[in-house]
Amino acid sequence: MKHSYFITGYPGFIASKLVKALQTEYPSSSFYLLILKQERQIAEKKLENHHENIQLIEGDITKENLGLSYTEIEHLANHITHCVHLAALYDLTIPYDPAYSCNVIGTKNVLSFVEKCKDLKRFCYYSTAYVSGNEQGEILENDFRKPQSFRNFYEQTKHEAESIVRASMDRIPTTIIRPGIIVGDSITGETIKFDGPYFMMQFLNRLARLPIPNIGKSTSKIHLVPVDFIIKASVFLMHDPRGESKTYHMLSPDSPSIQEAYSLLCQELTGKKPSWTLSRMFAERLLSISILSKWLGVPYETLSYFSHDAQYDTTQLVRDLQGTEITCPPFKEYVGAIVQYYKNNASDYNLKRY
Repeated sequence: MKHSYFITGYPGFIASKLVKALQTEYPSSSFYLLILKQERQIAEKKLENHHENIQLIEGDITKENLGLSYTEIEHLANHITHCVHLAALYDLTIPYDPAYSCNVIGTKNVLSFVEKCKDLKRFCYYSTAYVSGNEQGEILENDFRKPQSFRNFYEQTKHEAESIVRASMDRIPTTIIRPGIIVGDSITGETIKFDGPYFMMQFLNRLARLPIPNIGKSTSKIHLVPVDFIIKASVFLMHDPRGESKTYHMLSPDSPSIQEAYSLLCQELTGKKPSWTLSRMFAERLLSISILSKWLGVPYETLSYFSHDAQYDTTQLVRDLQGTEITCPPFKEYVGAIVQYYKNNASDYNLKRY
């Protein structure tokens, strides 16, 4: 089947893998990839010799009409059947203004473009499970209430952006994807950045020769999701009728506890398990000291994600993927792959995020 895709966020990790997957699934389709001017060289290198049916379009989601000319907008609006909005500013330490400009204004501008597309079959928007902020307990996929507080401006602006998307769902056929904490490929371990649970690995790697501590006594879960599952599930749901007007928590229905995930990472990375407990309060004090935080490889801002007492429901995701053989593997099945990739690339400063 032939489609015509407009995708933001290229040459980012998910966008790059998504384009390859869509090329494989729908080889006769056309692809228009919105890139920043300064990222053209990176984008061209990623495409290698796979330029057939792909056009790189220089633009900027924070600008009116995405920074494109009237002629470009008109041409795209007459051809696009699927729009995928992945571009976002993902940084837990970012100030509000740049986060708002990219995540909120950018989404408004993309939606303005989408409404011009005459033959649009689906708009796929990538949000985050953490639009729930500091809310606790069970959080359903259809839940969208403003939480009492957010942990950072990334969460806040993604909540504001999803609000705009949801307001347009009565007139735009939409699928909303809410990933948890994204990790590398479940088979190869490949990733393009060491953040999230990789901060745990940096911490464990630094202390590998010492008795390893647990951090506090949390019973919270950590909602990890390998990138290959996100891609497979997204490709299916953005084309199948059952994915229209739906929101999906894109993570495992059986997320491990923080303690379980930490222990598995520790065993794989150092060959031993944690043998004592460092209080959460003391860990916070340590990480509040910038020089120690940098030495240990763990930004202070990530601690709240490792003690977040929330359960993200995936009933809708599991039901709509039935019969496809697309399932999120348990963390214990791919922890070895992501740890091995980290071991092989721990000295690569291009992958480090702290």
